[in-house]
Amino acid sequence: MAKREKEFEISVAEVVDYLRITGEFSPALREVVQRKITADAARKAKMKVTAKQLQKAADAFRIAHGLNKARDTNKWLKEKGISLEALEEYLETNLLIDKFKDALNKKVAKRKYLETQAIKETVREMIYQDWIKKEMK
Repeated sequence: MAKREKEFEISVAEVVDYLRITGEFSPALREVVQRKITADAARKAKMKVTAKQLQKAADAFRIAHGLNKARDTNKWLKEKGISLEALEEYLETNLLIDKFKDALNKKVAKRKYLETQAIKETVREMIYQDWIKKEMK
């Protein structure tokens, strides 16, 4: 592969324009807004993330991304243009969302959801996949 001779500067505005043109901006924006709303609701419900939980999430994230050493993580962050604080905030938000979903799951009557055709089909397919996996051993 030929080596690039020239570095290009790309502005945030160019990325946003590209995402808008390709139709990918709205879904990404919606996801960010949903994450903020849910994390805020979790905090209002007095849900917290402990340092131990955050460390466990960070360890899992590093393993999932093949970042085995601190220097690998620092290099990855630099390459992505992400601060350590931004990564920690992302992970904390994920944990808050999970806690909030767990709380909703305990609070809401599930029968309404379990009786939908889509869920029945999903469960049916999962049962079949488990069966076929055993049969193919």
